[in-house]
Amino acid sequence: MEETLLKIEKVVIPAIEKREVDLVDLEYLQEGGYLYVRIFIEKHEGDITLEDCGSLSNEIDEAIDALIPHKFFLEVSSPGVERPLKKETDFVRFNGEKIKVSLKHKLNDNKNFEGIIEDFKDETLFLNIKGEILEIPFKEIKKANIVFDFSDI
Repeated sequence: MEETLLKIEKVVIPAIEKREVDLVDLEYLQEGGYLYVRIFIEKHEGDITLEDCGSLSNEIDEAIDALIPHKFFLEVSSPGVERPLKKETDFVRFNGEKIKVSLKHKLNDNKNFEGIIEDFKDETLFLNIKGEILEIPFKEIKKANIVFDFSDI
């Protein structure tokens, strides 16, 4: 699946570069007997619209169809309010935001943390957890995403 994912990315990147959007995440996976290609995009400024997603989907649909010999579902959408943080630049961009982090290996007898991004430099996330700064090497991060506070609505 990894090889197919790289081929899909080669189709998606040029189509995205024509627009004022960024690729947040790209997935090619099987769920419940069905294959999915999921592409998550966001705009440099403003919100992603249905038209943005539909336009990108229409442009890449045939090229991705040619890559995958099996039936699959193509989904293009925004990453949502609790967007994943995948790249080092994501942690820099969302400095000051509350996030949830899952690690590959235990750190201080725990693999899961929630806190505020204090800083990101030298391939290290500095996470403020109730006033204590935890240093997490980027290579140890398995999964991270923004935590949206619904009580602010």
